[in-house]
Amino acid sequence: MSVTIKQVLALPSFCNASLLAGSTRLDCPITAVTVLENACPNHPQVQYHPSQPFVGGELIVSSFASISADCNAQCDTLRALSAAGQSALVLYGVGTQLPQVFPQLIALAEELEFPLISMPEQPDFRYSQMITDVMDAIFRDQSDTTHLLGDILEQMTLLPETQRSVDTVLQLLSDRLRTTVLLLDAAGQVLGAAAWAQNIQADVTDLVLQARQGNADQCCRIAIAPPDSPAMELVLLKTGQPISTEVQEQVQNVLLMAVNLWSFKHAELAVEELVRAILRDEPLKMRRLAALFRLNVSSIHAMWLLSPADPTQREEFLRRVPNIASKLLEPHCQAVIAGSYQDFVIILADNGVFGSQGEELLAQLNDILKQEQLPATFVYCQGLQNTAQVRTAFLRGSEGLPSAQIIWPTRSIHTLSEIEFALHCKNHLLQDENSVARCRAVLSPLQKSPDDLPLVETLASYLLDSDQNIARCASLLFLHKNTVKYRYQQITNRLGYSPDKLPELNALYEAVSLYRLLNNEA
Repeated sequence: MSVTIKQVLALPSFCNASLLAGSTRLDCPITAVTVLENACPNHPQVQYHPSQPFVGGELIVSSFASISADCNAQCDTLRALSAAGQSALVLYGVGTQLPQVFPQLIALAEELEFPLISMPEQPDFRYSQMITDVMDAIFRDQSDTTHLLGDILEQMTLLPETQRSVDTVLQLLSDRLRTTVLLLDAAGQVLGAAAWAQNIQADVTDLVLQARQGNADQCCRIAIAPPDSPAMELVLLKTGQPISTEVQEQVQNVLLMAVNLWSFKHAELAVEELVRAILRDEPLKMRRLAALFRLNVSSIHAMWLLSPADPTQREEFLRRVPNIASKLLEPHCQAVIAGSYQDFVIILADNGVFGSQGEELLAQLNDILKQEQLPATFVYCQGLQNTAQVRTAFLRGSEGLPSAQIIWPTRSIHTLSEIEFALHCKNHLLQDENSVARCRAVLSPLQKSPDDLPLVETLASYLLDSDQNIARCASLLFLHKNTVKYRYQQITNRLGYSPDKLPELNALYEAVSLYRLLNNEA
């Protein structure tokens, strides 16, 4: 059976170590040891997204050197490690590099049932001794393949539900057998891949070529025929020691189990991976995955970028919204895919969501999400000619949305043109002292009001929130219509021209937009 945390704690290198939290999860298996010195919540080794390859099951070693005095950052890192399915965290250098183990960190580990281990407070303790001890136990355990099916099933049941998928099983098999694993459909298309070692994971095309040509010391082909799913083939590419017939039979049983239990997750992750391939500009992977779904990527001309209005709902939002959006749009489009990427839900579609029909569907989706208590902020991009423009629109949208929300706080839907304007204000006007001075000068007549009327705020609401409609402006400001009319006349008198007059309107629009951005920074 797998090496567990309980067994690791009995090793000589863990003599006098203290288990601070997580005593209920000592049966968690350990597949590897990872040193995480540059620990922070946004570090690539810590970040995790459900569509990424599984990298859990590891014993994480750290002294929190980069965040030794930051309790919040340490807690955020612990949450991320737990979400990624890691097995335990071992703290070194307590009392030296790490002044103390914060009580909040221990309490969080206990809440998450995440084992937290503190090594003795001795400056001469070395990582290498512990790593050698643990990895030796893991190698000795993995050399026994008698219980392969039971071991992997045990590991899967201990993982968060978001990680229970065919892709995770492929990664576990690859790690356990130190073998490149490819799962192919009847047409030879790749359904999943896990390379050994993981640094060649992205080069799937070369792996497929190796499989077809048999370019490996050992190339095993195993038929996978689930009762209620299309036939598949599993290819194992291994260098060195051959894979025995007994192990191949166990691998076959593992995959049959995985397809029966978690195949629906595999399809969801493939959609997520297609979205990621488009937004990362990975043409080979994009074409392969698009072919799998019989999707013509060149027909995609619109993108909706959705961000949760309430950040605390992020996980539920990213999990549920793609399905809600797909059900709404599929009757209107020949090509539509929806998935999550980073902190956004991305919807890609053909011209079925173009023009007025697209706006109506967008409004419907907005209403549905409000009813589901998952309010969103949208970026609406249409007329995109190719996937390169889709990627550019995503990068601009994700960068400009926070500024757009400051400039137009009452809107939940923003066009790409509005995003570009927000970026212009943020990256050009806000960063240029002359531009800031010019915009302030435009508004200066309104800030010299002897009767202290909030004329700048009224003008900002009139231009930015109300589409230059006095009645709507009065409603948003909770004022009588005549009050806003009076202020409008005062604005006209002090400026010397009507706020609606072109080209002066352009300068006023920029000025009040920058005014809101500056006030937000204050």
